[in-house]
Amino acid sequence: MFERVRLAVVALLFVGIAAGGMSAAASAADLWTVANVAVDGTANSPSAAKDAALARGRTKAWTEVFRRLTPSTEWQSQPQLTDEVLEPMIKSFDIANEKHSSTRYLATVTYVFNAASVRDAMRKSGIQFSESTAKPVLVIALTGAAWQPESSWGSAWSSQTRKGRLVPVAVPLGDAQDQSALATISTAADWSVVKPLADRYGAGSVLVAAQTRSANGIQVSMTHLRSDSRVPRSQAFARQGAEDETQLAARAAGSIADALQEDWKRTTSVDFGSQTTLSVMVPFRTLAEWVSMRKVLESTKLVQKASVEEMNMSVARVRLDYVGKLDQLQTALAQSNIYLAADDKGQWTLSRNASSAAAQSPNPVVP
Repeated sequence: MFERVRLAVVALLFVGIAAGGMSAAASAADLWTVANVAVDGTANSPSAAKDAALARGRTKAWTEVFRRLTPSTEWQSQPQLTDEVLEPMIKSFDIANEKHSSTRYLATVTYVFNAASVRDAMRKSGIQFSESTAKPVLVIALTGAAWQPESSWGSAWSSQTRKGRLVPVAVPLGDAQDQSALATISTAADWSVVKPLADRYGAGSVLVAAQTRSANGIQVSMTHLRSDSRVPRSQAFARQGAEDETQLAARAAGSIADALQEDWKRTTSVDFGSQTTLSVMVPFRTLAEWVSMRKVLESTKLVQKASVEEMNMSVARVRLDYVGKLDQLQTALAQSNIYLAADDKGQWTLSRNASSAAAQSPNPVVP
């Protein structure tokens, strides 16, 4: 039987869970930043040319944010927002590389969107979208048969790590701890070979991508490794126009990284206009463990509100108000190694015990 707790204690232990007060992980925050947008505008005066360029840049940045959060099947439904609507959605922007004349303005701009404004625009348009961030995909980019981080191929993947994505891309540091493992990895590797690196970087999967030159471009042989699967494939990228080696590598890496997002976005995209309530038990052994579980709920975007109903020194009953389907909530929580499962009496429990949850839960799509 639960011991009732004072509201002051509950507030202290569970402060900040309401949707408006949730803290965001660094990777999630990057979703709202669109860096290095090239802008170009012409008008009858320098100030009007600048305004025109920045407005066009906002439209480009909006398209980028929209496509980050939605599967490609939704892209044709992107709301075409006027600049009067878009401008207040920008929280801040940073301008670099300005060039201007009396009638033309060029620059590179980084736009930071207000997350709440983007969500509101999506919901008003009835768009299903995702904010659930997956565990990273660790990419081991091989040039030929060797890991060469300074090559155009290695540099292209390093650049991908700085882009906001629902499935973040990570690359090895290449320090002494990595070197012995990297020396043995090829596209023929299996999970047991790459697992030490995956564990070190907190990756849910590892992509070994070997690039070789072809007559008119590059050929990429890939093996995508998870604990329960091994998927090989290859893809050719032909040189376009005056594209040099660096530009071709960057385009190829970006295309592959984008493809990694699709299954995840289709699986985790939800209708944020509907909400469901679930009562869950949260057992814990120490206050630190309880705080850790609380932080997972704070960072899980599908959880709109979590309220402590009852609590004692070892377990809490928490009411979760969440959006999306139950299996989507399970998948989102699993990215933080927290597992939601029901016992034979139908009581739902949040636990760090993956084995018990696996017996109860559907298999999620994990990048």
